[in-house]
Order: sequence, then structure tokens, then C-alpha cells
Amino acid sequence: MENTTPMMRQYLEIKKQYPGTILFFRLGDFYEMFNEDAIIGSRELEITLTARQKDSPRPIPMCGVPHHAASNYIARLVKKGYRVAICDQAEVATKDIKLVKREVVRVITPGTAIDSQLIESKENIFLAAMCGSGESFGISYLDLSTGEFFATQISGNDAWQKTCSDIESFAPRELLFPKSLEQLVANTFNNSSSLTLSDASKFSTSLTSIDDWQFHLEDAMNLLKKQFNVLELTGFGLQNKNEAIRAASACLRYAQETQRATAEHIAEINYFEANDFMVLDAVTLRNLDITDSPSSHKRSLLNVVDSTVTGMGARLLKSWLLRPSIKRSEIQTRLSAVSELTDSILRDKIRYLLKEISDLERLVGRLNLGTCSPRDLLALNRSLSQTPNINSTLSDVKSLLLQVLSENIFDLPEIRSLIDNSIADEPPMNITDGGVIRQGFNVELDELRNVSNDAKKIIAVFEEQEKQRTGIATLKVKFNNVFGYFIEVSKGQTSRVPTDYERRQTLSNAERYTTPQLKEWEEKVLGAEEKIIEIEAELFKQIRAEVQKETRNLQSTARALATLDALCSLAETATKRNYVPPILHDGDEIEIKDGRHPIVEAFSTNTFIPNDLTMNNSTDRLLIITGPNMGGKSTNLRQVALIQILAQIGSFVPAKSAKLPILDRIWTRVGASDDLASGRSTFMVEMTETATILHNSTPRSLILLDEIGRGTSTFDGLSIAWAVAEYLHDSPEHSAKTLFATHYHELTELAETLVGAKNYQITATEKDGEVVFLHKLEKGKANKSYGIAVAQLAGLPNKTIARAKEVLEKLEKYELAVFATEKKGLDKVARKQIASQFSLFAISNENVVDEIRDMELDKISDSDAKSLLAEMQRKII
Repeated sequence: MENTTPMMRQYLEIKKQYPGTILFFRLGDFYEMFNEDAIIGSRELEITLTARQKDSPRPIPMCGVPHHAASNYIARLVKKGYRVAICDQAEVATKDIKLVKREVVRVITPGTAIDSQLIESKENIFLAAMCGSGESFGISYLDLSTGEFFATQISGNDAWQKTCSDIESFAPRELLFPKSLEQLVANTFNNSSSLTLSDASKFSTSLTSIDDWQFHLEDAMNLLKKQFNVLELTGFGLQNKNEAIRAASACLRYAQETQRATAEHIAEINYFEANDFMVLDAVTLRNLDITDSPSSHKRSLLNVVDSTVTGMGARLLKSWLLRPSIKRSEIQTRLSAVSELTDSILRDKIRYLLKEISDLERLVGRLNLGTCSPRDLLALNRSLSQTPNINSTLSDVKSLLLQVLSENIFDLPEIRSLIDNSIADEPPMNITDGGVIRQGFNVELDELRNVSNDAKKIIAVFEEQEKQRTGIATLKVKFNNVFGYFIEVSKGQTSRVPTDYERRQTLSNAERYTTPQLKEWEEKVLGAEEKIIEIEAELFKQIRAEVQKETRNLQSTARALATLDALCSLAETATKRNYVPPILHDGDEIEIKDGRHPIVEAFSTNTFIPNDLTMNNSTDRLLIITGPNMGGKSTNLRQVALIQILAQIGSFVPAKSAKLPILDRIWTRVGASDDLASGRSTFMVEMTETATILHNSTPRSLILLDEIGRGTSTFDGLSIAWAVAEYLHDSPEHSAKTLFATHYHELTELAETLVGAKNYQITATEKDGEVVFLHKLEKGKANKSYGIAVAQLAGLPNKTIARAKEVLEKLEKYELAVFATEKKGLDKVARKQIASQFSLFAISNENVVDEIRDMELDKISDSDAKSLLAEMQRKII
């Protein structure tokens, strides 16, 4: 650093304080990057890489972006997982200051984004923190843009697995963890789990290790108490939840340090347990297409029911779908509200007013983080101007929830009046651009504006007077940031310059001068303009502080409006799609009449065929569903789960009627995919997911199993499927209601021996040699799978189809023969003889036998016969 300039020494000192970040260093109208930051910035932002001190032995790599466009460049870096520190001037540059003071005003990371370029209105941006060890881990989630703050603590032998599953369901943009857990986190999340996290979001999760001291328990408690202004944390449900407290504190401290703000809008924390809502793990969310993911192609349950008109309403509705309620009273109050909102006149009035509401949650966040702009205050004011009309519209509602919402929507007339009187109608984005404060709000400001305006007029008059006095028609009075105001005269006219002109600068074709009178007016103009910016900034700060005092009421209003929007969305969906209110009860029966798959129905051009279904924990606990490929087995499985989820968020459901219990969890094992990153085959993934279900399901769960055991040999797979079905039926602890779709027709025999097992089939028929899918779910077992018919529809060659039919016929005889030998009690030798007649080898060799049978021996020469025998010998297995 000895040979560097003062400015570069300043840069290097600041950079040292922010390792692992790209430092945006303000120089004039640009943010500059140097050294390694410049190389990264040039590559990632596709901007020109230059150098400082190019002629020196070691030039300094350098690149930059205009300060007015910096937010877009920063967003691109943060979306790629980089952290960006913004370093601005901390004092006004003057002639007396050679090096202005600079400091980092904010660090932007993937989990602390609050700028519009980095966040989507319908998505929460969660920063997560986790800590713990062994059998106890704490996790916290913070959306800095809204102030939503959650924490939980997970204990038990499988605590780490459940912790990872919980993190997957929230899909945070950034995960903080102590350096002591670096290896564990790296081993887990750098493999398949990091990919799973990105399935639930358009952004992957950035992993950030921080020093262990930041998780110190006593410091953590004190930080949270100070933030929430309380003496104890018991009221937040955090008593004896030390790991959760440590994680929450790390989240909060990280947010405060990166934002350089106290973040007062984070006013409470919600502690939750896994059993506080229906659990839908990442696998189930993906298999059921609950929310958007790369595989759903915008065809998700969220797309079907989301008719919200505000970003905060959309985020709330999505959170309901990710974590459906298990509290019957809460669900019923939502259902009552949705029922009342099916009145189209009432609903349309509310939705019309809600369309004028900005994202109050995020406006309040920016207000408390000090990034609120003048236009944000106008948006807040426009939103508040609608609250009296909304409360008026809700004045006669009958449902308890709508009444409570109305009581929590505040008009705040004082705030509206303050903003109306203080902020200009069309203010600039930045306070430093001037023109933020309305004329008439502040006397001193108005006077300075008059001085500035008058001075500019006087200078214009001065220019005209000097032209006449000197006779120099081309004389100009100009301004720049270096010399201020000056008189410019071309070289050919300098002989006419009066003696009272003082030379300021010589150019190639002109001379620049000043006069005592011009200096006097310059001081007035520039002094007034600087003072105007200073006063406007101070006034805006005071106005923002006054509005900030109403943070609690603004947050209450925002949450009430978000809830109202989400309820209206469910009512809109119910009306548009002909959904009905479900009947929730304390028993265990699921009774659905004419149920429909909400996603398939919404996006299909064909008429959806509804189906009935009855389940309970006794006589109809295990439903074994057989039927043809493409017949609708998977659709029926999923539609039961989706109807249950809709009911538990307080929504009407796609059915003629639905009587439903409250479920604690929905498990799914459907589809097939390799986990190549961790070296797991399709079958291994299937077995791992199945094992998780068998170990953790309860009688209050619903399980969807689709084609268990298809990833291995036929008899291995059948054996596993059989054993799984028996276990789920017989286990007192894990006997959940189970829908088991399978092509193993042998499993239908379970219904003859298990009291709670029932056979169902998806019906199909054949007409003129073609299969016709009826898509109806009926009691009984299917006698065919129609797989070859489906293969024919897919376009397999006719010769392949014909051969498949021959092989199928022989395999079916083989299967019947094998089962017959077991029933007859034949010995091993007899069973082996029968089996050998129908083995796949025998079937394959029959091709050779058929060729011999068709030969015309009289027409074959000796040499041809020898060749044919050699070819047949090769074909025989």
C-alpha cells in the first residue's frame, strides 16, 4: 500500500473490512470495482475491463457502472449468488477537501434483498439461519422486506433430516450457519438437496457460514429482547428453545449489519412446531404441483386458486398452501368468510378497491430500513386513501373473520394529511435530485427556492447587460461543477474585454472570466441550491420518521388487507370453478362425491370425469387401485390429496360434496427420477422415500403410493409392494389412510385377507380392437392393464406389438402355472419343470423353433443348411 494513491489506500482499507463481497466504490458519477472484484464484475456483468495506473509495472484492474443504473447491475450479481457492498461518499465534496470520507452504507446479499429488481411481488424472500448439533437443531426464517419472522426447534434421532426438510419447504434465498457446521452443511446441501431447494423457487439457496460467536446464547437472548422491547421471550413461545433463539438472533444480527439499520418493522417472532400445520415436504409439494416449479410449467394448484390482486395477498395465499392449517376453528372461520364473499357484488367492490392498494408490507419494510423513496410515500398514501372505503364496504358483513379484519384496517388520516401536504405530486426517485417537498410546506425552503429562481433570472439579465456593455454579441455566461459561473469570450473578441474582468481559464479558442458582481450572485445561487437539497433531505427524514411511528398500525392494516385479498381470491375461484364448501369433522372418514382434480380440470380442454371416494381408518383404510395405463389412477390419487389441502386452507373444493377429517400430513411416493449428484438410482430414491413414509406416517396421515417396486425385478418389486401394503394396514402406529395404485394385480388378493383393504379399479373397455378409457373409479379389480394398447397408441411398430402380445400370452400362462403349483403343493422338481416350460428363455427360443417349422427342407442346399444351423445356434439362449 506504500506506493498507492490516498484514494486507493482508502479503497483497500474498506475492502479489507468486507471480505467475500464485491465492493461498489463511489467515484463521482460511477461505482468502480478494482482488482479481483473488477475481474469478476467485468465477466459477470459483461462490461469492459480497464486498468488504473496503466503505465505502472502493476496496473490495477478496474471497471465501473453509472451510479444511476447501479441497482440493475447489483441485481444481476446478487441473483448469481454474490454479495455486494455499496460504498458511498459520507460528506459533500468541497474545494477544501482533497479526499472525501467514504463508508459502506449497505451490503446486499441473496437473503437480504429488498430492491424491486431483486424481489417478485408474489414471492417471499427468506433469509434462514440454523444451528445446533446431535439431536437438536434450531432454524429461523426472516423476510426482511416484510418483517415476517419465524423460528422452530427440532429434536430427536432424525433431527438433522427433519431440519433439512423444513429448510426445503421454506426455500430460503440464503442460509446462515456456524462455521463449526460447515462440513455437515456442505455434505448435505452441496449435493442433491441444493437442487431440491431450487425446485421450490426460481432461485437457489446461497450458503453463508458465519463465526460461531454470533450464535452465543446470552447475546442472542439480549439482542432479541432489545429488538422486541421485552424483558422475557416467553410470550413468543421461545421458553427453553435455546437453539431456536440462537438461530433467530443470527438472522436478525445479519440483517441489521447488512442493512445498517435497526429494522424496527421486525416487531415480533412466531415460534412454530411441525405439528402446528399440515406437513407437506418438498417431495410432496413437487409431486402434487402445489406451487410453481420448473416441472409444473405454471400448471399448479396455486395458479388455479390465485386470483389475488395484491402482492401481499398472493404471498399469504401461497403460505397457506405450503402450510395448511390443522386448527378446525381457524379453517371454519375462513370458510365462513369465503362463503360470504361468494356474493359477487360484495366481492367485486372489495377487489376493485384492493387493486388500488400497493404492497404495504414491503413499503413499511423500506420505510424502517431507511430506503423508502418519496414515491414510496405517495404509494403508501394512495393505499391508505382506500381504507375508509374498504371499511365502509365491510360494515355490514356477518362472518366473524371479515369483522375482525375490518377492525384491523386503519385509516390513519393524520399520516395521509401529512403526506398530502408535504410531498410533491411528481417527486423524483432520489431526494438529492430536488423537488421532493411540496411548495408551501416549509417557509425557509420556499424562500430559498425564490432566491434560486430569482438569481437565475438575474444572471440571464446580467448576460444580456454585459453583451451590450462590451459589444461582444457572442459573450456567454456558463456554469460547470469545477469553476461555477463564468463569462466565456472567444479569442477574437478578447480585446473588447473590460478591465474589471478577472481571467479564470484559458482555452484553445476562448477565454473565461468572472466579475465581482457575478461572484456575488454565484454565491447566492449555489448556496441556495445546496441549502435547498440539505433542507429537503432533512424534511423528508422528519416526514419519514413521523410515518414510521405508525409502523404497527400500518403492518396490521397490511396483514388484514392481505388476508382479505386471499379470501376474495378463494371466493372468486369457488364461484368461477363451481367449488363447494367442504364439511369438516372430528372423525376419520373421507367421503367425496363427484370429486375433480383442480389442476387437470382447469387446464384441460376435455370434460373432466368426476369420481367418488370413501376412506376411513377401519374398513376402508387401504385402497388398492388397479387399471390401465393412462386410465387416471394417478389423477385420482392426487385429486384426493388436493381436495384435502384446499379444504384445510379454508377453500371450497372441486366436488359435489366432501366430508373430510383434519389430516396432519400428506405423504407421496410417485414418479421416478435418479439422484445422480449423490449416486442414487431411481429405485434407491423410491425406497428411501418409502422408508421415510413407513417410519413417520400416523393414523391421521394420508399416503399416496403410485407403482411401488417398479424399479427392480418383477418378483422383488411385487414382494416389496406386498410387504409395504401389509405394513401400512397392520401397524398400529403408522396405519395411515393409503391409496395404493399398482400394476401388480397380485396385490388385489390382499383385499381377501386384510379387513381394511379394498379393491378399486379405473375402468376401460375395448371397442373394435381399440381401448377406450372410461376414467371412472369403481369397486373391484381390473382384469387387464392395456399396456400393449397404449404402446400401440404411442406408435410402436406393428411387428413389435404383435410380438409383445405373443410374449404376454405366454408370460400370463407362466404366472398362472406358478401360482397353480403353489396351490397344488407340488414339490420343487415338479414346479421347476412347469416353470421351465414358460421361462423367458423358452419364449425367446420359440422364435428359432418357428423358423425351423416353416423351412422347406427340399429347397435348401447343404451349404445353406449349414449356414442356417449356425445362425440358429447363435440365436438360441
